[in-house]
Amino acid sequence: MMKETILIAVDCGKYATKAILKSKDKQAITIFRTKMQEVEQVGIEIKNGSYHVKHNKKSYLVGEAVSETYSNFDLTKKIDLHKICIYTAIVDLLQLTSLQSENIKIHLAINIPISAYKDATSKQEYIDFIENYGEPISFYLNEKPYYLYLKDVVVAFEGVGIIYDEMEQMKGKYTAVVDIGGLNTTYCTFNGINPIFDSMTVSNLGINILKGKIGKLINERFGVAVTPNDLERILQTGYFSHAGQIYDESKELIQQMKAQHFREIIEFAKSRDYTFNNVNLDFVGGGSYMLSDIIQKEFPNARIVVNPQFANVKSFIKILEIKHGL
Repeated sequence: MMKETILIAVDCGKYATKAILKSKDKQAITIFRTKMQEVEQVGIEIKNGSYHVKHNKKSYLVGEAVSETYSNFDLTKKIDLHKICIYTAIVDLLQLTSLQSENIKIHLAINIPISAYKDATSKQEYIDFIENYGEPISFYLNEKPYYLYLKDVVVAFEGVGIIYDEMEQMKGKYTAVVDIGGLNTTYCTFNGINPIFDSMTVSNLGINILKGKIGKLINERFGVAVTPNDLERILQTGYFSHAGQIYDESKELIQQMKAQHFREIIEFAKSRDYTFNNVNLDFVGGGSYMLSDIIQKEFPNARIVVNPQFANVKSFIKILEIKHGL
């Protein structure tokens, strides 16, 4: 029997994992937090955005139900957290579209940091790692078994934004893409759809760094220690509250901290020869959404792309469509 071709693109970031599936007649998306905790058994009901997975005789809770303390800040992607989250995204998309793993051929594209993308050895090692070194992958998602076969995985670099998703509109244009992620901020300038190699650079100025600064500020200013879980809520709401009392002063302080952090992102770019002259400017990544008010004030003519956290993965799926003619 001829197997159906399925395209799956996964952007597994330090903050969230985003993925898109496309076939001739089906399409689905998923997004969940990149958090994983090894567990013996799961006694709670699994809600949307969380998963109970089993792989290599180990059991994990993945996603929203896991505490922020399990977030990972390693620079490398070649760790079990990213492998498990990529497999979770693939199987979640298969479940959403009612596709059976034995009847399909998966073509997969995944993200890799620019630093690893530029190094052929690091790139191949990561591909081998995700492909499970050519061995079939046994994976259980919420107690349902799946067997995955991953071959010829495509790696795409972070910071591509929606360049390949809008190929026609990019002709004859220079575009600087600033991708503000959970751990890093990636910068790349494109001539049309071609990345300019020397412009590819990365800083460690992701949103998690901003969270750390806000945590230190609250501790020093209000004498209260805050946890990673607290900081996630503080950044989402834009203020600090304790025992139900909102500290009004914290609103302005957090706003100032966000503005200062964004200035550091831009200053880093300038230190790497970014002038922002005669280029279109695209902000992508989940951090661009969190800093959107600051970006609009500082760069009123820049574009914060729609659903910025999905920008890279849209380009990844477009790469697969061109490669496999779907």
